[in-house]
Amino acid sequence: MGTSPYTTIKEPTFVARFLLDPAMETEESVANVDAFVDLPDGSTWALTIFTVDAVRRLLAKWKKMGEVANGAYFWAVDQLIVPEPGLVAMTAAIRELVRSGELECVGIRCEATD
Repeated sequence: MGTSPYTTIKEPTFVARFLLDPAMETEESVANVDAFVDLPDGSTWALTIFTVDAVRRLLAKWKKMGEVANGAYFWAVDQLIVPEPGLVAMTAAIRELVRSGELECVGIRCEATD
């Protein structure tokens, strides 16, 4: 069996699986990542997590390339923006979303596959 593509962080109230690109990102430097959050009730929630600087870089790139109305806006359905890079900051944000019950507002529920 192969290795998992995810970096997994287990907490008492959730398990977070981050899809890092090992060739370009580390747990400390990641600034834009897709994540899945598994809750004890069996539900799984998808998030796309960005840092403020990652969003700023995307807007600048789009402006330069003439994309997305010349970088006039940024949005993502399942977006979560954190102040700094790394899985520590991202996990802290997920922890608060789970604690407050807001994960269901921010994330997209993944359908179970049988």
